[in-house]
Amino acid sequence: MKSSSFNAAVACITLLTVTYCSKTPEKPVQETQLVTFPKNNVETNSDVKVDSISTGEDSLALQIKDYINTQYLKPEDLRAIGQSERKFNFDQIDLNNDGKREIFINFFTPYFCGSGGCSLVLLDHNLKLINKFTVTRTPITVDSKTENGWKVLWLKDGNSWKILTHKNGKYPSNPSIITVTNEAPDSNNVKLFEGHTSKDYPF
Repeated sequence: MKSSSFNAAVACITLLTVTYCSKTPEKPVQETQLVTFPKNNVETNSDVKVDSISTGEDSLALQIKDYINTQYLKPEDLRAIGQSERKFNFDQIDLNNDGKREIFINFFTPYFCGSGGCSLVLLDHNLKLINKFTVTRTPITVDSKTENGWKVLWLKDGNSWKILTHKNGKYPSNPSIITVTNEAPDSNNVKLFEGHTSKDYPF
């Protein structure tokens, strides 16, 4: 009887040992849950890049706003301009083929406009003044050809055209006094401020 009981006990212990050792630990299940984290990181980085791209133009607009308020307009001008008229838009293009884009600022509200057109400003890429324009009609057509190292500009006057060429460091500041020409620009030339498609900013 004792021998049978002893043998039964040994068999039971052996069975428990085999069963315990053959169990698969649950730790790998926890490890597989970590696989999803890299995907979330990629999505977050992508969102940051999109945001930085979308704010590039607005960042330049803030710099232009500061230029308008501190250098272009006088304090008495700022006091005289109603809030609804304190707006501008801008466009950029390389006019002298140096790989850096110049900036046209267009003031299109009644304070800056008359029957002959509106005021515009041309700055270099460092926001330094190149030109002030009065009574200018948009759009501005930019020719691919240059004179004196700067691209020729075309402005429409009724059904005719006027040509602005860069001389002695600037373009003519009052296009209204330029004689019309019988020529016309190429239809494929770049047009700035066409159809008022540029975004408006307050200053």
